[in-house]
Amino acid sequence: MRDPHLKYLLLFGALWLGSFLLLQQGVHHQVDRQLPLVALALTIALAASYGTLYFGRRAWRLADTPIARIRSAPQGYVEFAGRAQLMEGPPILAPLSHLPCAWYAYQIEERATNGRWWCVDAGESDSLFLLDDGTAHCVIDPDGAHFIKTRRDVWYASESGGRSHALGGIGAAYRYVEQRILPGEELHVIGGFRTVGGLQEAPDTRREVAELLERWKRDPQRMTLFDRRRNGRIDPDEWEAARRAAEKQVRRQQLQQSIAPEVHLLADTGDPSRPFIIAAFHQEGRLIRYFQRRAAGCLLAAVLASGFVLHWLA
Repeated sequence: MRDPHLKYLLLFGALWLGSFLLLQQGVHHQVDRQLPLVALALTIALAASYGTLYFGRRAWRLADTPIARIRSAPQGYVEFAGRAQLMEGPPILAPLSHLPCAWYAYQIEERATNGRWWCVDAGESDSLFLLDDGTAHCVIDPDGAHFIKTRRDVWYASESGGRSHALGGIGAAYRYVEQRILPGEELHVIGGFRTVGGLQEAPDTRREVAELLERWKRDPQRMTLFDRRRNGRIDPDEWEAARRAAEKQVRRQQLQQSIAPEVHLLADTGDPSRPFIIAAFHQEGRLIRYFQRRAAGCLLAAVLASGFVLHWLA
């Protein structure tokens, strides 16, 4: 879950309430054997309630956001569907399989003496890649994204590093897990969209000139360049020369911006209510159902756990 503070707060609240109930029973010198189960059920009820809101809000957000086309998309929180493409430059190679990809995440686990797997190394790609929806390209910054249904490979290795073919990794010393998004793979994404380069709207030359003059006025060294009489002040004709210089600079910047190519970017919004999601399939309905099923599962768990607690309190 992307909002850990609320999750930990709910968990702390459940544990505190469970401890309070235990102490209340202790006052009567008879501890109910079900109290640990009640505390656990209360924790599950609160965590599952949070999960219901968490997944339900994402399903609602997706259903409420129409799919846009990159070329004509508005600036802000938008949803796209297209295919992953590589940017120019060095190839992105998955660190375990060494396969070319647009994005990867990996984890190396070692088997402990008690048979459990412990993570010894993990990481994921922060390299930019492209989304192509047939109308334009959009640069995807994967940092902070929630990835769903990406390709996932798992294999095992012995102490010597050789791949183990034992069923379920029985007797293996290491487990390798790697997720990948391949070039050309269908994606469905939603996140913060913005376009840089080009003129996004009609320029306001008068406002930009006034803002530039204000910055110059706060720079004494800059203003001395217009004090041609060297009398320590800017006379009206000198101020008019400064205004013309500012207008010339603004128009030059506007021209450079207008001929610069537009670059579309999609990245994390930093707002938990507007999640950044990258799903490795095209259909929006499938992504909505993914979150709806998880919200329904959490709701069922919350109802069952709450019912157990209420039955104990009755």
